[in-house]
Amino acid sequence: MSTNFDSVSAEAMSLPPDLRFVLAQQLWESVEGQLDEDAELIAEFERRCAEVDSGAVQPIPYDQAMREIRASLDESRNPSAGPT
Repeated sequence: MSTNFDSVSAEAMSLPPDLRFVLAQQLWESVEGQLDEDAELIAEFERRCAEVDSGAVQPIPYDQAMREIRASLDESRNPSAGPT
């Protein structure tokens, strides 16, 4: 931990209990939305891993995925050119 953190933490701990509670609420509210986003990302990761583990989807190599993505982007940018 940094000296600044230690100093802020010590100062916060010296507050009366009611002010520490208010501070704790404010700190929690400042990260609460981020934790929700992290939980959603973790759930999506777990869902995708389960799909691979069950055989419902087949992973493809990175190089192949990038070729397919680039081809799809090229096609969407130039619809008259057709698939590459």
